[in-house]
Formats: sequence, C-alpha cells, structure tokens
Amino acid sequence: MAEQHDSKQAEKTYLSRTGGSSWEREKPFSPPADDTLDDSLELLHDFAVAAKLLQPSADDRIIDLGAGGGWCSDLLQRLNRRSVAVDISLEMLRVSRERPTRVPIAAVAGDFEHLPFADGSFDKAICLSALHHVPDMEAAVHEISRVLTGKGVAVFSEPGAGHATMPASITATQDFGVLEQEVLIEPFIEMCRAAGFARVHVCPIAYIIPEFQLSLDEWRAWKRLPRTKRPLRAMEKMWRAMLEFVGAGKSSVLFEEAFAMRLVRLFQRPVEEHPFILAAKSEERRPRRPTFHASIQVQSLPPQSGPGQDMTATVTLTNTGTAIWHAGADAGVGQVRVGIQLLDAASRLIGPDFARCELDEDVRPGESCTVLATFKAPAAPGEYGLKFDLVAEGVTWFGPRGTKVAVRPLRIVNQP
Repeated sequence: MAEQHDSKQAEKTYLSRTGGSSWEREKPFSPPADDTLDDSLELLHDFAVAAKLLQPSADDRIIDLGAGGGWCSDLLQRLNRRSVAVDISLEMLRVSRERPTRVPIAAVAGDFEHLPFADGSFDKAICLSALHHVPDMEAAVHEISRVLTGKGVAVFSEPGAGHATMPASITATQDFGVLEQEVLIEPFIEMCRAAGFARVHVCPIAYIIPEFQLSLDEWRAWKRLPRTKRPLRAMEKMWRAMLEFVGAGKSSVLFEEAFAMRLVRLFQRPVEEHPFILAAKSEERRPRRPTFHASIQVQSLPPQSGPGQDMTATVTLTNTGTAIWHAGADAGVGQVRVGIQLLDAASRLIGPDFARCELDEDVRPGESCTVLATFKAPAAPGEYGLKFDLVAEGVTWFGPRGTKVAVRPLRIVNQP
C-alpha cells in the first residue's frame, strides 16, 4: 500500500518537480523555442485515431481520463464536443483551466480507482496514456465501466510491451516516483470484459507507418489482388503452397503471402507497444454516423422575373439518408433548411447563401415533405441559375455529400 500511496502522491506533484508547465500549457503543440515535433505528432495521431474510434456526437457526455493539462479536452472543445477533464493532480488541472479555450475546461480532481461520479454519468470515455500510471488498473477499469451508461463506449491508448524497461520509463520511476506499467493486449481485454464491457477489440490498423513503402511493381501487384476471381484464386493458392514448400517465388508468385507477412510484421510491433483498445458496454453494434442525403424536385418556378420581385417555388423533398432532418430555429447546429445558391450564366457560383427556406416539421428517413420556398429575385437583369440544395446548418451541404441538386434557369428582365 505504501508503493500505491507513493506513486499517487508522485503523480500529484509531478508537474512542479519536473518543471514541465510550459509543455503542458502548449501540449500537443511545441512551446516557443522547443522542438517537440515527434512527441507532438504522436499525440495528435493518438487523439485523431481515438476520436475516430469513439465517434462522439455533440450531445455525448465525455469523460477525459488522466487529462493532465487538458490538451485532449481542449481539442474536443475545438470540435464542439463537451468533456469533463479528470486527473489526480490539482497542479495539472490548474493548467487545464488556464488554457485559452472558448469556455473554461470543466476539470475535476479524481482518482481512477474511485471516480467521483454517479453510475452512468457519461456516454463516452477517452483515456490516452494515463491508465498505465494507476496502481490498480483492474479497479480503474471497473470504475470507468461504472460511470458509463449501458451503451457507453471507451477508447484506451496506452503504452504496451516493453514500456516499463525503456530508459525514459526507468528514469521517470527513479527520479520522480511515478508508476510506469505495461498495458498488454490480452490481459487488458480480459480485464475490460470482467468489468462489464460486452465488446472489446484491439484496433491494429490504426497507425501511420511511413516505413511501409511499395515500388511501382509492388503497387501494381497489390492492385491486382482483389480483382482475382475465386476459382482462379483457389488454384493459385494451391500452386503457391507448393512453391512455399520449396521456398521459391517469393518476389513474384508468392507476392500475396510475402505482402501479407510484411504487413503483419510491420503492424505487430507498434500495436503491441502502444495498442488502441475499443471497449463498449453493449453488444449492439454502433451505428455509423448519420448521413445527409435527399431527393430534390422543384416545381412551379417561373423562368423569368423582374429585378427584386418576390418569387415562390414548390420543392418536394424525400429524406433518402439516415439522419433526421430537424426543423425550426431551436434545432441549433444541424438544423436542416432548403438552401438556394445563385449561379451566373455559365453556372458558376456567385451567391452561396442566396436564400434559405424553413422546413415545416422534422423529416425522418424515408419521409417526404413539400416546401413553398419564397425568396426575392436577383436585383440586376441578366441570365442566372438557381441551385436548390439542402443544408444542415453548421454541418454540411447535401450536394457535396452526393445528393443530386436541382438547378433551374432564371432570366431577370426590366419590367416595362
């Protein structure tokens, strides 16, 4: 118990004893006059992969575990996601509160083994290189599971095999008294299962490996692999097995096996040394991010108008995506409206926000609605085009996501 107490106390005072305040304030970016390129890129990579795995929505309550100086919560806030930063060190949390964020980071002092939150307080948990400092990792994982909802998801990115014996780890333990453990894939997955996570996976294809390079001939061979038909592929495998037995054809016929083994060997080391583990409380597969897609039909739009006159178009819309179209100003970010863009005679965009028209009510996937789109004609005479699209405000236009927009010609002439 003394070792536990000592390592936890060491974590609480680590920042003041190491003099790392400037790095923690700027992390994951470099403080002035410092060169942290490698460390910074690794942190940004870890965050990007973890966020991609976690898929947090704007409504999710996220717990940022072992938050340190709040760099992860800072990045989440920049992505319009809300989190609570938790760390055992008040010194670290003070740094997080001093970050120049749009709103102060919500920071709470807490011990992983006894998190100060009620059951089911959070939807998502992100833990980047923090759990390996906790003396009782099993208790910590149980606590993380406890504070997540029944459908909660956690992502862990931790140092793995070989970490404890690395020179930097030995130095940190000897000089500062912190705990530097290895998080090994198989025992950790079992630990997560015992804590109540129903689905736990290691995510091996999560690394940027610049060392993996293909020559032109290798690239062409790689492209041919998925195009080979099944019967021919089976015959080729039998032939390759014979060649493998005698050790021939490594650079030609046995390219597929050699290529696969090359991938396995390249990925195995980084995965074991720093695994990404995704753990979900529910067996239910997480749905993909909702898609915005539509069918757009425009009727009753006159081809000619006077400058600045009121115009009306009847627009019939069908929700062919998977996202609900939320209507009304109270929908906030993601409110869906008809967006009309103004084109010139050569169909080039000249008015990206020419007009917006409200939907009368929410539209669920598979449903249709009709909108009377009212707007004023362009003020200057000439030949124009009106591009009818939909826009989820603050998220995306539908056209660039694959929706076929409707374009109608419009002539503006001076009235006699």
